[in-house]
Parts: sequence; structure tokens; C-alpha cells
Amino acid sequence: MLDDKAITLDLLNTAKQEVASLARACNEAADPKLRQVLAKQLQKAEQSQKRMFDFAKNKGYYNPFSSPGQMLSQDIKNAKKIMEHIQLQ
Repeated sequence: MLDDKAITLDLLNTAKQEVASLARACNEAADPKLRQVLAKQLQKAEQSQKRMFDFAKNKGYYNPFSSPGQMLSQDIKNAKKIMEHIQLQ
């Protein structure tokens, strides 16, 4: 079962991937008109990603300042929680 945190983080990761893909496409576009269209889409995608980032951070779902060790520790806790949930079913 997905909770709000899992859904939010999935949406945030999708938004990040969209920004990266559009940036790559914009940088590689040879046609100036296509580059202009992609640049506008990139700007909109960046704004959406920023809103999703702010939402996740404000809810406490995402801490961009965590050290790798803290992130790993949290991932392990989350995995254990999921495994316990699965075992109870």
C-alpha cells in the first residue's frame, strides 16, 4: 500500500527526470524553433519540480540536507517497516 510520502517522492523523482530529459533535449536540439519550444517546456517543468520539492520538504518527506549515512539509515528503516507490514499480511 502506498502512503502519501511514497506517492510524493515518486512524483518528485518523476519531475526531476522530466527536467533532466528536457534539459538534455533542449541542449541537443539543432533547430532554433524546437530549442525555443523545449526551453519553454523546461521552464514549466522546473517550476513544477520546485513546487513538488517544496511540498515534500515542508511535509518532512524529503530532507535534501541529509548525509548519505542518514539517508541510508532512513532507507533501511523504511525497508524494515515495509517487510514487517508484508509479514503481517
